[in-house]
Amino acid sequence: MKTKKIILLIILLFPSIVFSQNLDKIGNADLFKLTGGVAANAIYYNGDSNRDPFTYILSGNVNVNISDIYNIPFSFSYSNAKFQKNNPFSFNRLSLHPSYKWVTAHIGDVNMTFSPYTLSGHQFTGIGFDLSPGDKFKVSVMYGRLLKEREYQVDNLNGVANYKRNGYGIKTSYKLEKGTIGAIFFKAKDEKTSLKNEIPIEKDIQPKENAVISVDGNYKLTNELSVKAELAVSALTEDVRAGKENSGFLDFLLNTNVSTQYYKAYNFNIDYQFGKGLIGLGYERIDPNYKTLGGYYFNNDLENITVNASQRIFKEKLGITVNAGLQKDDLDGAKTSQLRRLVFSLNANYNASEKLNVTAGYSSFQSFTNIKNQFDYINEVSQIENELDKANISQISQNSNLNVNYVLTNSEQKRENINVGFTFQNAVNEIDNKAAEKDESSFYNGNVVYTIAYPNDNLTLSGALNGSYSKLPQNKGIIAGPTVSASKAYLNKKLKLTSAVSYNQSINNGTKQGEIINLRLGARYVYKKRHNFNLNVLNQYRKSLSKSRKDLTITFGYNYAFGSFSSKDIRFKKKTKKKKVKNKKENFIKFTYKDSIYEGTIPMIDFKLKKLSESTLFKDMPNYKKQKLDDYRKEIAKEENKRAYKIKAIQYLKDLHDIKNYEKKYNELLFSVIQDLSKDINRLSLDYAIEIDYTKVNKEVVKHELWNKTPQDIKTYPKELQEEYAVLEKEQKGALTKLVTHRWMKSVITKYTTFNTIVKRDAYLKGFFNQEGGSVFKMIDNKEDKLKIKLYLLKKVIDFYAKKSKDAINFDDYELKYIYKN
Repeated sequence: MKTKKIILLIILLFPSIVFSQNLDKIGNADLFKLTGGVAANAIYYNGDSNRDPFTYILSGNVNVNISDIYNIPFSFSYSNAKFQKNNPFSFNRLSLHPSYKWVTAHIGDVNMTFSPYTLSGHQFTGIGFDLSPGDKFKVSVMYGRLLKEREYQVDNLNGVANYKRNGYGIKTSYKLEKGTIGAIFFKAKDEKTSLKNEIPIEKDIQPKENAVISVDGNYKLTNELSVKAELAVSALTEDVRAGKENSGFLDFLLNTNVSTQYYKAYNFNIDYQFGKGLIGLGYERIDPNYKTLGGYYFNNDLENITVNASQRIFKEKLGITVNAGLQKDDLDGAKTSQLRRLVFSLNANYNASEKLNVTAGYSSFQSFTNIKNQFDYINEVSQIENELDKANISQISQNSNLNVNYVLTNSEQKRENINVGFTFQNAVNEIDNKAAEKDESSFYNGNVVYTIAYPNDNLTLSGALNGSYSKLPQNKGIIAGPTVSASKAYLNKKLKLTSAVSYNQSINNGTKQGEIINLRLGARYVYKKRHNFNLNVLNQYRKSLSKSRKDLTITFGYNYAFGSFSSKDIRFKKKTKKKKVKNKKENFIKFTYKDSIYEGTIPMIDFKLKKLSESTLFKDMPNYKKQKLDDYRKEIAKEENKRAYKIKAIQYLKDLHDIKNYEKKYNELLFSVIQDLSKDINRLSLDYAIEIDYTKVNKEVVKHELWNKTPQDIKTYPKELQEEYAVLEKEQKGALTKLVTHRWMKSVITKYTTFNTIVKRDAYLKGFFNQEGGSVFKMIDNKEDKLKIKLYLLKKVIDFYAKKSKDAINFDDYELKYIYKN
């Protein structure tokens, strides 16, 4: 009862917490903004599988922003699909996630995660809060129903009965100067009176109660060395009806009795960064039968030791990652056998050039099972004889993969590439170190994919050949076949059509077993950027030795994105008395957009729109966008219908003002890229490495026989010696150029410390925008992936400032920071 009062108090105080904040933005921003979208999907099926002939799913993810200070996100989904009726979970759900400044709430059917050993992704119906009142202190709390009650039904073979289960918890963390420390408490309890009918005792289902305490933290010992750890203790009462007994150190948190068990779980990780890589060591131990009521599944009865390392070498072209681990169970010696696993993996990625990329990987999984002789153990056979009778079984599996991608052509007119992939798997059992050939299996799989695209025609064609070979003790199988696909976009990429056909044939031990043909057709249409219609058809033909079947699946979907719909987009018509308009005013149009009044004839308004687009407000508009909008303005100026022109003119103004949003996204992306580049370029190890490279080359020049000789004297020495010295001088100049260029770029790039410096744009940033702004705007306009745009910006920023450095650096003005000049 006390707990419920506390939670109720938090709920009641939440509005006070929210609205006691500074509400000075009210009146200065839109009353509300609506973002997100809704979707509807309908699926028709005709075939032999056991599934509904017609299914529909409605879903949505919507956020309402009030006066730019208060967010109310919520999501929902609903389907007519038939699920198990006697089920503690619900597919159809409604969840809200309102947030204001440092407060975020989770209301409805939601889930939260505190840690892997406490509350871990369990869905509940209730309320939760994430609070971060400052940079150092964070709190998360939750309360709700974890499971709804399910009555036992004799005729329901699939469903399992359970009691109603409620839970609550809190997670706190405090940020230290070099780390973080935190604590977690979670409790859940079944209501033993929530069921009307008793569950048969043979079903072994009892009302439970659970309390978990966890402490965790991480600390940075040095700039390179950091540690992280967590310790959790779970007390679980398997049957609360077994009375009450104070028998453990968590008595004050839950009802303990003879059925109460205590479990521990802890892990420890240490990471060390060096160069462009990292090495880590981890240890984890989880007691047998460890579990809490805050998760659906928990690993238990295991001890893990892991080692991982990664490094980039050869000028960062080659990346290597190594992982190894040792795991064992039967920690309390209660099982009839003990299992030990040894895992090793090696992955490499080599970016040989802009055209060639190679990835490869190898992993080995070995498990060792020591089967104990229980008969001799029970009858107390001597330890020596018992050891001789043990059977040791090893299972060894190996996996390897190779993928090669080569770009044949990359131009504005044509893009062409080929991809080759290969995987191999092998598994074998060993009994007492002898391979059991009858248990060995091998799988080989390979594919070749050729793709050609014509960007100007919005056409992409692809052909692939796939094949797999399996070798089992009593069977050898082959599955192979081709796939051909094509996609074409129309109407300025608003309409996209796709098609694909694939054929696969299977052969076992030289005998044809069957074949599968897949025919796929797809269409997607985007209307006014917010309405997305898609249609997909799959026709599958299966033929085997015994029978043939045909399946048809048609999926139709509609998605609507709200964009940034706001209160300003709603115009309320005021009731006014109709005034008689003189003939000379019949061609006049009047409307308002963003508090500006546009009135007059179509030519008059068109002239005002032209002047607006040429104003300094849109001086940073890229040429391609300016041309596109100018063409649209000229086109709508030919409109004769006043009402139609008014609608199109408002759309033109909206597209014109959207340029500011593009500019904002550009500045945000550029600022993020420059911040990352500043961190990298400001690393002491990088500056040190570049200077050392220069000093090494300079030392070789000074040691050379021709150093400090006049050009006339050098000509008197052997030609081989002159060529050798010329090479050294060239290397010296290159290393010096790299050093002074790096330090000049560092002095410029690191000055952009705030977002405002990006917005204001100095001479360099203005030049960069003039050079690359149009390309980035196009990528944003085409909704390119954010990471792709950032990688493009990073490359262009480095190239731009490297070129600018040629006119700004002074080769005589540099200082050796880490070694004295000779």
